[in-house]
Amino acid sequence: MLVQRIFAVLYMLAGLAKAFPQLENVPDILRQAAIANQGTWYEGLSNLLAQHGDLANVVVAVALFGSGLVLWLNPRWTRFVIYAQLAMMAVFITILHRAQPQVIPLDAIFIIAALYMLRQQFRRTDTKRVFTSQDFAKPKAQAKSPDKPKLADDYDVIIVGGGVSGLSAASEFSTERVLVLEKSPTFGGNARCNTHRALSHPIAGVCFQQPVAGSDMDQLLTKLGLEKKFKSNAEDTLVFFDTILLLKCLNEITVGFIKFPRYLLKPAVWGLTGQLLLNALIGKPYVVAAKQLGDPIFADLYAFLDGFAPGTARYPQVPWQENAGLSKEAMVQLDSLSLYSYLFEPEKTAAFPDELKPPRKLGKLVENAVTTTLRVECLDIHEVSAYVGLHFLVGYLRGNLVTLPGGNGHISEALVAHLRQQSNVTLLSDVALVNLNNTEAGVQLTAKMQHHNMSVKAKKLIWAAPKHSVTDWLPTLPEDQVNAIKAIRHEDYYLANALLSRPVLSHSFGGYLIEPDHPEQPYAWCKAGTCLVANWMDSDSRSEGGVLTLLKPTTRPERQGRTAENNFAGLQKQTYREISLMLNNIGVDPRIVEDIQIWYWPDALITSVIGQQASEVFQRASQPHGSVHFANQDSVGIGNLESAIFAGKQAATQVKQTLQHTGTTAIPRNKETVS
Repeated sequence: MLVQRIFAVLYMLAGLAKAFPQLENVPDILRQAAIANQGTWYEGLSNLLAQHGDLANVVVAVALFGSGLVLWLNPRWTRFVIYAQLAMMAVFITILHRAQPQVIPLDAIFIIAALYMLRQQFRRTDTKRVFTSQDFAKPKAQAKSPDKPKLADDYDVIIVGGGVSGLSAASEFSTERVLVLEKSPTFGGNARCNTHRALSHPIAGVCFQQPVAGSDMDQLLTKLGLEKKFKSNAEDTLVFFDTILLLKCLNEITVGFIKFPRYLLKPAVWGLTGQLLLNALIGKPYVVAAKQLGDPIFADLYAFLDGFAPGTARYPQVPWQENAGLSKEAMVQLDSLSLYSYLFEPEKTAAFPDELKPPRKLGKLVENAVTTTLRVECLDIHEVSAYVGLHFLVGYLRGNLVTLPGGNGHISEALVAHLRQQSNVTLLSDVALVNLNNTEAGVQLTAKMQHHNMSVKAKKLIWAAPKHSVTDWLPTLPEDQVNAIKAIRHEDYYLANALLSRPVLSHSFGGYLIEPDHPEQPYAWCKAGTCLVANWMDSDSRSEGGVLTLLKPTTRPERQGRTAENNFAGLQKQTYREISLMLNNIGVDPRIVEDIQIWYWPDALITSVIGQQASEVFQRASQPHGSVHFANQDSVGIGNLESAIFAGKQAATQVKQTLQHTGTTAIPRNKETVS
């Protein structure tokens, strides 16, 4: 700002100087220039200015003084004044350089200063903004039904945990009497949504992999009537490339396009090149491009990942099963080293069979894209195994992502609505577990609901809550199982919603920010670089508002000893800076941001690190104990929607088989309610 203030004064002084011919006689200078410019292509313009020298002097004086005043006051539209100044200086140099060569170095100083000031304008934020939200957002209690469920004394199955895994498990039972208990005011776990100006938007999970026909996800969506109602990122995804990173990786980009010369025939490619050069000149932080324009850069990686696609013989299924495409030996080999070593340290894969060896030359831009993809799921490229890393890259980088209005919370809401229609299922939220007695014959559970204790029995119980607290309720768990549970790693997850007065980027699925790490920046450890556009997710919405959702998961090495739990204001300020940079970059005034809500989900996602899939940590942690079965992300080892649904269905299948094996007859009963 100091530089801008200095040049603001210089511009105003230069404007005032035009009123004193003894200091600078503009009409005379223009006449000299007209003589020197005879025979040039700009001769006509030079003669015109010389003929109207007095008028030109007044216009220039007003323009310079006005520009200086704008630079001093620094309104939002200052950048347009700087553009005008650059254009005026270009005209001055062109007209005057023959008659007065000294104008070149003099105006060059002002041009450099203008470019510097322009760079600062693209990075400006209003640090004094105060938003309505002053603390981390919390799920609000759902509207109470006029009818309260009348609890039975016993059930066939009790499910502890009303997240997607528990709700999915409950939806698998058609005749068994099921009771679902959730400690939060709302169901959904890591898949919930909220509204802003009647616009549904996610407050936790936002998207999932495009379902494969016949998969657990596909079957669930069909059951809920949501099949083919999701939006895909196949055509409408933007990538915000860091300008400096692109410049540093020009050789990588050039090689990619040389390999695929047909892309050079696309006007968009040349537009992207021009945008990069212009951004480098004026200081725009991001180059915005359609995801497909990056295909040549990632072509080698994509071709390699295609060999691991779902349905192929090498698909890295998680968890690994006997009928998986890859042999167990191959799985163990891939699970024994980090994804970074696998992709970017060729010497580490010398002993691998040829079909498992990745491309030898993957550049820095590819590394940044892979790192960002993994960070979305709290995975660190140096700690996640090649096996699990490949699973995510196949689905999240190479494959298509899809979403519904409200993100994954739309599925939770649909599950709750579906289960409320099932006469055999009872849902209770805001319930606190008090005691759990587990035997081979069944379980007896005591819980507190609305300041009153209730006690129920069940033949089987599905623990669909995180396992790290289950040892408090099941003290007789085998030591090996307890150790496996303790070995499971949980990561914190933050999600920021910028609530807008109007929609932006509503034509796009969303945008991914590919940028280098800046560990010195505030909260750099809590920045995944992903924003999704809620307006586009809900094409039927007539809301005038908008929402940009930033995923901000953390990875273990970065968050050790650090958390934003007690510094909401700092994280909110940093989030506004990130949003402002992006909005400024696309020419949108950041003042459309009405509020920034941040949701903090401690220990919300499971991460699988090197060796844990091969050693079957998650399978050992999920072994049934007594009458208790387990279902959650921590039964699979990866923190996504698909694993929660898989675990819920698997646990329900186990329980139904056990009930049938013991000869238990489920008794259909209608829901009874009391006022």
